[in-house]
Amino acid sequence: MSAFRHFIGILVCLFIVMHAHSAPEPAAGRTVLTIAVKDQPQLQRHYSLRDLEALPQTERRSTLPEETQVYGWQGVRLSTLLASFGRADVQRLRVEALNDYSALIPLSDLDDFDPILAYRRDGQAIGIAERGPLFVIYPMVDHPELRTQVYFNRTVWQVSRITLE
Repeated sequence: MSAFRHFIGILVCLFIVMHAHSAPEPAAGRTVLTIAVKDQPQLQRHYSLRDLEALPQTERRSTLPEETQVYGWQGVRLSTLLASFGRADVQRLRVEALNDYSALIPLSDLDDFDPILAYRRDGQAIGIAERGPLFVIYPMVDHPELRTQVYFNRTVWQVSRITLE
C-alpha cells in the first residue's frame, strides 16, 4: 500500500509542477476569437491576441457579477471590433464561451454602455484558469444600474466566438 501512496504522491507533484509552469496567456499568434455573420460564412474572421492588441485599446474600471472588487480592464470596444462588419440588419450579438455558454447582447448595448472585450485585468493577461483570455466587460462602476442579472448574464468570460445576428 505504501508503494501506491508513493505513486499517487508523485502524480500529484507532477500535476502541480505542470500547472505551475503552464503559460498564463495563449500564444500571441494563435486564434483566440472568431467573429462570424449569421448566414454569411465568407465574412468569418479569426483573431489572435496580437491582432486584438493591435486595435485601439481602451480601459474600463468595473466589477464582476457577484463581486465588489473593482478591476482595471484593458481591451477593445466591441463597437470598434465589429465596425468593419457593418450594422445593417444586425440586431444582436451571440457571444459564445469556451465552455459552450452563450449570451445574446442587443446591438443597442454597444451604443448605450460601450462594453469592451477585455484581454487584460489590472495590466495582466487573463489566463483560461482566470476565466480568460477574453472577457465581455460592462462599465458597472459608471452605471450601477447594470448590476442586474440581465447584464451579469451578458458579462461572458472565456469568449471564443461572436456571431452577428
